[in-house]
Amino acid sequence: MQSKEDITLKIVVLGPDGAGKSSVIKGLMENLARRGYSVKMRHLKPQILISQRSEPVAIVVNPHGKPPRSVLTSLVKIVVWLIEEWYANLFQDQEETLLICDRYYHDLLIDPIRYRYGGPQSVAKLVSKLMPQPDLWVLLDAPAEVLQARKQEVSLEETARQRNAYKKFVQHQKAYVVVDASQSLNRVITGVQHAITELCRSIMPAEDR
Repeated sequence: MQSKEDITLKIVVLGPDGAGKSSVIKGLMENLARRGYSVKMRHLKPQILISQRSEPVAIVVNPHGKPPRSVLTSLVKIVVWLIEEWYANLFQDQEETLLICDRYYHDLLIDPIRYRYGGPQSVAKLVSKLMPQPDLWVLLDAPAEVLQARKQEVSLEETARQRNAYKKFVQHQKAYVVVDASQSLNRVITGVQHAITELCRSIMPAEDR
């Protein structure tokens, strides 16, 4: 029989700066763990061949402050990213766990400047189709003015552009949920948790629910 501890799912949480991804994921993991789920979290990408230079929790003051990398360097990085994701998917993520990702590769398609991507968008999109796809995309959405009131790392116009790009992106995915991030933190966590538990229930035998 399959129980909560036997479920292996990848959940990706997306949203512009100010949507509250880190706070929501922290509360979500605590709630799910209390309900008997085995949960782990990953920020953006596996750190197998290329590690992140800064801590995931580090505050990014100017995400658009650095110039793009060269075409060659950019292409090498996304190919390595692809290799890392598949390695993690095959050998690290299959541990009967709910894996919650704070951002994912496809963030690069929304905001290539943040990731200093200087290669062709066509190649970045091709790599996105080759990436292991999550079981559920979660978009934390709020009006641009609300997001800007929380964080002013980019302009209001850029926040609005990213918000629209995220919404357009998830609407083309197989399984997604959009949660109103302008609500209280507890309500946002509850909304995301409901979507995840419903997904878990859909793959569990009735006698184990």
